[in-house]
Amino acid sequence: MDAAPPLPRDLFGRTMLVTGANAGIGYWCVEQLAARGARVVLGCRSPERATTAVTAIRAQVPDADLRVLALDLGSLDSVRGAATGIGERLDAVICNAGVKAADRSARTSDGFDLMVGTNFLGHFALVAQLESSLGPDARVVAVGSIAHRFATLDAATLDAPWTGASLRQYGRSKAALMAFAFELSRRWSDSSRSAVCAHPGYAVDPLTPARPGLAEVSGVVRALSAPTRLLVQGKDGGALPVVHAATAADVRNGDYWGPGGLLEFRGAPARVAASDEVRSAAIGSAVWAAAERITGVRFPA
Repeated sequence: MDAAPPLPRDLFGRTMLVTGANAGIGYWCVEQLAARGARVVLGCRSPERATTAVTAIRAQVPDADLRVLALDLGSLDSVRGAATGIGERLDAVICNAGVKAADRSARTSDGFDLMVGTNFLGHFALVAQLESSLGPDARVVAVGSIAHRFATLDAATLDAPWTGASLRQYGRSKAALMAFAFELSRRWSDSSRSAVCAHPGYAVDPLTPARPGLAEVSGVVRALSAPTRLLVQGKDGGALPVVHAATAADVRNGDYWGPGGLLEFRGAPARVAASDEVRSAAIGSAVWAAAERITGVRFPA
């Protein structure tokens, strides 16, 4: 297989925060951004995993400009501390961190449903409290999911106990994050800032290049998984639409980017369609109001 062409070194002077940066799509966003010269702030819950990620990135990008920021999206206190401690201008925030919980009773430290609280409410509170640190042309990128299409959003029940399937709750948490981003894009319509969504398609570990300390996959599993590359992709490929949404000149406020191939599972970054529900201004406004009520965090006027 031919080696991938080197990435352009076109992001010098730009600083970007990636949440959930020590593994999966978040890790690959950081590696790709750093390879292009960006300063990247890794928002991570685990200091040990953050150190492992930094070591792996610098093995690929020796001059990577990296900073670790302690951040647990499942704790409003941690979110507040991270936003207060950022201390530098941000050109982009990639809201990537996410959890999938099989236990429907799992809660954040603030008592919220674990998936909604981490995947959406934590990011809402973070972006609100980072507003003064965002540069005049900053982008906020919400990492959504194909699963948002299988969810129904009811802002009045965002913080209610969940009794349905775990996958639907995950989709609901991602749908709420996307609805927030699209609402933010409307509120920034007269601004030079932009808010967009992106999704990684169907990205799996066996097709992902190996990095020390990250997801370990045996050679046998990699070999057996190779034929699936026709349909799905590695997490390095899944990061490409997200990085494109954060950096590319052709991205417009309110866009949604994902893989352009069959079923949006893999392929080069392309504009894709989000559900009417997450694009609804009425739903976006209701989700925003519910998030302010639940978290007690308000965006600056």
